[in-house]
Amino acid sequence: MASQETYEDTHEEHSTGTAPGEQDTQNQGQVDQYSATDLPVRDGSIVVYSDPGRTSLLVRKMLQQPQRGRNSGWARGAEVTQEQVLIPLREDATLDLVVAKRWAREAEADMTVIVTEIPRMAGERPKTAELHFADRLAIISLPALGPAFIMHSLRRELHRVVTALLNESVDAARQYGGYYAHVEEQKGDDTFFISPGMLFPGRLWMTLGMVAANEPLWSLPKLSGVFAAAAATGAFGIFFTTIWEMASFLPHWRLAIVSVAAVGIVSAWLIISNRLWDRSAVVGGAREAAMYNISTVVSLLTSVTALYFVLFVSILVVGLLLIEPGFMADVLRQETGFMNYVEIAWLSASLGTFAGAIGANFDDSVNLKNLTQGSRELQRYPKDAEQR
Repeated sequence: MASQETYEDTHEEHSTGTAPGEQDTQNQGQVDQYSATDLPVRDGSIVVYSDPGRTSLLVRKMLQQPQRGRNSGWARGAEVTQEQVLIPLREDATLDLVVAKRWAREAEADMTVIVTEIPRMAGERPKTAELHFADRLAIISLPALGPAFIMHSLRRELHRVVTALLNESVDAARQYGGYYAHVEEQKGDDTFFISPGMLFPGRLWMTLGMVAANEPLWSLPKLSGVFAAAAATGAFGIFFTTIWEMASFLPHWRLAIVSVAAVGIVSAWLIISNRLWDRSAVVGGAREAAMYNISTVVSLLTSVTALYFVLFVSILVVGLLLIEPGFMADVLRQETGFMNYVEIAWLSASLGTFAGAIGANFDDSVNLKNLTQGSRELQRYPKDAEQR
């Protein structure tokens, strides 16, 4: 059973029921209820299903925030229940709408909203949201909202879809969307999808949203083996005077090239050794594969660059503590200053980062494979009898 929290005047805790569907039992997390008592109350309820991890955290954080601003009344005073569950995929790499509609029927709520980190496309257009009026169901794709102002964008989309479902009219979504949203009927189905008004910025924004979903700056603990090997190797730069002389002799542009090469090689090694490169057949097409792979490369470059910066600062601080300026001047046979310490840390961090590729072999492969969007989505596919 999952825990349940009610954010009302009493803030009492009580238990909740099971997640919808047998397939989702192992993925179920918290279930939270919120009542917007400061809004005009209407009888009704809304169930929000959200993916585990960052998606559920953002939804929960938004529901706990005070209702202020232009989009504050999105729930219309209804009771909102959040359930954390892994949204499944079909074999063609698209969200399983059959399961989503079953959840909507079984929720016994007036509206059902699914918030997922699955990037969704309608041809060449990214989908920010999808409306199924017959099932009173809306699906919001978090990556399509982009990497910045995500809380504001999520609240805006919730306001848009709830308004449309409440009025049982897509015109409400069109009117609320304005210039920056495109509302179109879904081919072959009595549904509508909402996408950014501009095609190219929309795909670019979604790709950056996929990078944000990977949380590259918060992934350093998953690269602990890389950092340990890099730190152990980089520490030798403090004690070996040959590295001091080389760092002092090399021009800064060469040191910069070595740094870029180190970050690039380690990132490439992480992708190759953990099979993080997505094929078009797995993610739904060449266009989708390009978005997934670009987000993977950018995410890993960001993570490894952050690791490099932490390593550089660590070596610089230790070098300042251990290397006596007079001794360094004797070794280098020249006047020394702070820049010499920077150059030593610069070269040592680069050499250490190269060694970090070896340390990647000691990291948990499951954690490393959860660094990217495509590898996480492999968990969503239906499993056969042997995999169960």
